[in-house]
Amino acid sequence: MRTIAHISDLHFGAHEPAVVAHLHAALVAIRPDLIVVSGDLTQRAHRSQFAEAAGFLARLEADGFMLLVVPGNHDVPMHKPMARLFWPLRRYGRIIARGRSCWYADQEIAVLGLASAHGLTVKDGRLTRIQIRSIADSFAGAPAGASRILVTHHPLVSLPGDEPGEIEPALRGARRALKAVEAADVHLVLAGHHHLHSVGIGAPDRGPTVSIDPHVMIVQAGTATSFRRRGTPNSFNLIRLDGTGATIEEWISNGGAFSSRESGSSSYVRSAGGNGGWVAATPSA
Repeated sequence: MRTIAHISDLHFGAHEPAVVAHLHAALVAIRPDLIVVSGDLTQRAHRSQFAEAAGFLARLEADGFMLLVVPGNHDVPMHKPMARLFWPLRRYGRIIARGRSCWYADQEIAVLGLASAHGLTVKDGRLTRIQIRSIADSFAGAPAGASRILVTHHPLVSLPGDEPGEIEPALRGARRALKAVEAADVHLVLAGHHHLHSVGIGAPDRGPTVSIDPHVMIVQAGTATSFRRRGTPNSFNLIRLDGTGATIEEWISNGGAFSSRESGSSSYVRSAGGNGGWVAATPSA
């Protein structure tokens, strides 16, 4: 079994310091095998905000955790047009990415992180053709039988927006990326950006609005530490993978210690073959 803590949208600079401390305490208590951070570590990509984010990550590493981190659109400078256009992730690379890999693999999981943030727009994301080709190249060397996981900041599927009937678009290049995901037999895609937790298989009622291969589970994380919560608690996902089974728990904080939602976790089983895929199992109490 492998346990992954999926945290996202930390937004240092617009964060709740007490919630940051509670998040650290929860991760230390849970002891996940891997911590995935799916972008927006800062609010405005200021050096001081990156320094706070880097300090938080360094404390986790000092506690013995493995990290896989990708940037988000808020990690691109907004008010420096030249830097935004030509060196959008330079400060992120110097302070956060240095020495950290975007690939993790052992006998049970293989995880690839891709940077979907860029400087051409304020909010939207994209994956380049080179990045999309790297999906096949990376997972070709994954251990046989390992759960394959892709991490981006921006979702690969369109999702419901804040207003009734509103749809937030998928990142640019999403259709090509989804084809590569399916061809590489990727099992889970983790993302953030929308500050809302959701789990989607195929085209569920609550989640992706684009039909995708049922072998691919889309897992969205809420904001772990920002005060911009969109009416929901701060949260992170705890993902437990055991062979072909997966359990997704949303851990929440209303300003105090993080705990699993009272509604319990969502459990899924992945079957093999052309007609297989993820199906919901009986939820745990």
